[in-house]
Formats: sequence, structure tokens, C-alpha cells
Amino acid sequence: MIGKNMKAIMILYVVLVFIFMTACSRGDTRPIPHPPQAADEMLSYSVSAWPAIALLETGENPLWFELGPEGPIHIQSPETASFAPFLPWPHARFVVGILAWDDFLVMTINRDGFLVLGIAGEVPDNADKTRAVLYRIAGNDLWYPYTIESFFIWRDRPAALLYRNDFFAEAYAPSPRPQVFVLDKSSPVPLGALVPALERFPPGENWEAELLRRGADGYWYYRMREKGSSQNQTAYFRARDLEGEGEEISMAVWRDSAFPDEQELYSNSLPVLPEGFVYTGMAVLGNIVLASWEERLDAGIGAAGFMACIAPLYSIE
Repeated sequence: MIGKNMKAIMILYVVLVFIFMTACSRGDTRPIPHPPQAADEMLSYSVSAWPAIALLETGENPLWFELGPEGPIHIQSPETASFAPFLPWPHARFVVGILAWDDFLVMTINRDGFLVLGIAGEVPDNADKTRAVLYRIAGNDLWYPYTIESFFIWRDRPAALLYRNDFFAEAYAPSPRPQVFVLDKSSPVPLGALVPALERFPPGENWEAELLRRGADGYWYYRMREKGSSQNQTAYFRARDLEGEGEEISMAVWRDSAFPDEQELYSNSLPVLPEGFVYTGMAVLGNIVLASWEERLDAGIGAAGFMACIAPLYSIE
């Protein structure tokens, strides 16, 4: 009888030690904060088709979020983010870009889907707090095998270009068709869309559009690459209108169309990040600043997420 009791006590001791060690580890994550009656308020402000996942209240202290497999997780600061393994950036989960669209800020998340922030109700000019609804429109398993570098507006809707990045690892998924998916207020998931210029592939098989950007001259520039062949050729194009057919250009013209990196602007105008972390984008909605951040090591990304705060607290010039 004594032996059984001792065995039970030892099992209980091991369980308690495990719980203590888990609580003390990095990654002091917690559910996204919901003010009282948040569920009812979210319903009153929600876009009916989009899954609303939280009602946020921003104030003097920034709200920090880490991107998890099942969506964003509220954390105390980037220093308390989980020990996410460093993955080559094409295969990591991070905020690709932020766009202002209608009355929303839209983020596209690599290997995941869209996150959308919308202000809940009117905000007085002197407000020191603002409530906002956060929506998640996930691509789920459809998006997971692919990489996103291009985030743009297509026919008045936010759009993301999916492709197979095989620089760090051989592509294992079939070529995505269509390659472009859009955010639509009538759908709880991203919708596939055909962009005519990107559907006119060079001669041969297994070509994919990999990168699309708007140049300062008003042209759309895009890179296409052949996959699964011995040569894996790359071709560059530009088009005045994506509804039509593009013209092939040289690599030099392609390079000249790129914009300079704006990372320094973000670093100088937002809360200081820990060493090894960087801001990657910023946008403003009403009096809310939204900024994306990443933990970087060479070409790898570990933890990644975004921050929301009241705009007057930080210079955004």
C-alpha cells in the first residue's frame, strides 16, 4: 500500500515539475484579449462572411502578436515570442505586406492567408483608445506549400501571388492554378482569380509567375520561371495593364524597376525591437498604427508577427 502511495506521489511530482518548467519557458503567450461583451460587439461590427477572431483595444501600450499555426497569438513583447525554428524565408510564416483597402488594413501572411484589421465604430479625434476587429481569412492547406512575395490590388481587391519556391528545397507540390487569390467581402476564404498577363506563359511547360510589382513608371513588372527542367530558365516581363499581354524585358530593366528598402524608416519611428528583430512594414488606419516584425538570422525567419498602437504615440513621418 505504501509503495502505491509513493508511486502516486512521484507521478504527481513529475507532473508539477513539468507544469512549472513550461510556465517558466520563453513564449509567455496568451489568448488575444477580449474586453467584456466582446463577442456581441464583434458581431455588430463584423463583415458577415469573414471570421472575426478578436476585438482589440489599443491604447498607450502597444499590442504585440505572434503568428502561430492557428492564427495570431497575443504576447507581451517580441522577446517573449515562442522558440520558432529558423526557416528559410520562403517556407516561414511572416507578414508579406500591409495594404490599406476601403476601411481596413489587410495583411497577407506567407503560407497562411489574410489578416484584416477594421476599426469598430467612430473614433473621436482626441481618443486615447481605439477598438478594432481582427479577422482571419485563412487559405489553410491550399496555401501552405507555396510562397508569397507579391501583394497588390487586383480589380479593387487585395490579391496575393502564390508560387513554388525551390531555391532552398525541391518543390513537392503541384503548380498552383490559379496562382492569384483575392480577399472578397462575400467569402470566408481567399478566392482564386485569373490575371490575364500572368496566364500568358512562355513556350514550354511548368512556367510560373514568381514576383509581381508596380514600378514608379506605372508599369507592372513580373518575373516568370520554369520549374522541373534541367535548365529552369527565368524570364522577365512588364505590362502597362495586367488585363493585356506583357512584353519581355532584360534583367537590367527588371533590376532598375525595384524600389529601395524602407526598413530604416520603420526602425526609426516605432518601439525599439530586441537584437535580431526587424520591422518589415507599417500602415495607418484612423489613429491606429499597424507594423509587422520578424526575428531574422541570415536568410531565415524565426518568430514573426505584428504590433498595433495609437498613432500619436510614435512619429510616423
